[in-house]
Amino acid sequence: MILWYVLRDYDFKKQGDGFQGVEKIFVWLQIITAAYVAFAHGANDRSNAIGPMAAVYDILSSGGDLAAKVDVPLWLVLLGSIGIAVGVVTWGWRVMETIGTKITDITPTRGFAAEFGAATTILIFSMPFLAVPVSTTHTLVGAVVGVGLAGGAKAVDFRVFGKIAASWVASLPAAGFGSVTLYVAMGSDPLKLIVVLPIAFLLVGYVMWKTSGDEIFVEDALADAGADSGDYDPTVFELFHTHAEAVEETVEHMLTAVKKSANGEDASEEIQATIEAELKADNIKNALREKVSSKGWKLLIDSDEFLYMLGRQDRIADYAQNVAEQLSFRELYNNEEARKMVIEMAEAVQKTAAVYEDTVLHLRDLTLSGHTKKGRTELRDLIHQVNLAEHEADLVESRAAGFVFSEGTDDPLAAVHMYRVLQRLDDVANSCEDAANAFLPIVYN
Repeated sequence: MILWYVLRDYDFKKQGDGFQGVEKIFVWLQIITAAYVAFAHGANDRSNAIGPMAAVYDILSSGGDLAAKVDVPLWLVLLGSIGIAVGVVTWGWRVMETIGTKITDITPTRGFAAEFGAATTILIFSMPFLAVPVSTTHTLVGAVVGVGLAGGAKAVDFRVFGKIAASWVASLPAAGFGSVTLYVAMGSDPLKLIVVLPIAFLLVGYVMWKTSGDEIFVEDALADAGADSGDYDPTVFELFHTHAEAVEETVEHMLTAVKKSANGEDASEEIQATIEAELKADNIKNALREKVSSKGWKLLIDSDEFLYMLGRQDRIADYAQNVAEQLSFRELYNNEEARKMVIEMAEAVQKTAAVYEDTVLHLRDLTLSGHTKKGRTELRDLIHQVNLAEHEADLVESRAAGFVFSEGTDDPLAAVHMYRVLQRLDDVANSCEDAANAFLPIVYN
């Protein structure tokens, strides 16, 4: 019934063909499997936690009698549920990040398969004919590795999995040592119990407080799979955003070069820095093209559409380099007001490029989240902001060009050169607009 309610208005004919349509459907289905895992988690792990406590409570309530079977009171069941909920809210994100982003690349279809398989396995072991305590985390990690191996051994980061497996082995003796230490320290003495337990809780609270600053934010949580070391293979969408950052860096160097030239300073270093930044962007672009052409990654958009977006984005850096090269030809038109306008134009262009980079960052998050409706709306708004920023740059360019041609009759060659600089700056802003508008099919399809 829940599945029918969620998908009752879904246009399968429109979205059902291809990888993109399948992934969008499984965004909703994965919500159901996530609830399924939560149910299985409560059925098994909560019982693991409150089982010993239920036995102790029964012994204390019966005056020391040990029964073969005890009833678990409702308040104890609720206490175990609250404990699990508090754990998810406080430290749960740490395990979520490791399982969801560091073992393998998870898409909605892969997440659905892993969650469904893990939850079913846990429930089978929780059945009355077995009633075997198993770890939800261990089971889900195995399921995630399984869906990763479906794409080949290279799709799984076995370094991260090795660390997880080592922690499984280490956790058994560590837990045993901790329990023995507490038991010996308390020595069945109520007074010692009153002293030792608060100290233990304070130590746990101290550790949580000291590590609270390590919390990740949304953009990091949505970052693609990979190990902590810097030699992992980035995913397509992460690399696309990295290219956008390199493009923005090129524009920033261009802005500094324009400011120095307009102020009569030597801009040769910044011109060279602009050229080097554009080369860096080109290298990232080439690596990204190879990754997409290898067909090793399934995109939520058509590969030709993705390569078109990449080409639009790379033009921003190309035009920024053209601006720097124009500055190297000769000095700018020696008019203080005209030079101020060139700086104003360059700043407007840099603002447009910065808004565009924010748009690409959101696009990365949107793609990894399965094209949610809210995410598409936010992407549309960011695209609109890029268009508005480009329009502001157009107004500055129009005003500056008019001033240069009306006042530059005393040095027409210098005036024409400044006009070409303004044109190249306008090309940078226009290419930002074109690159952002290339994302519109993602918004409306």
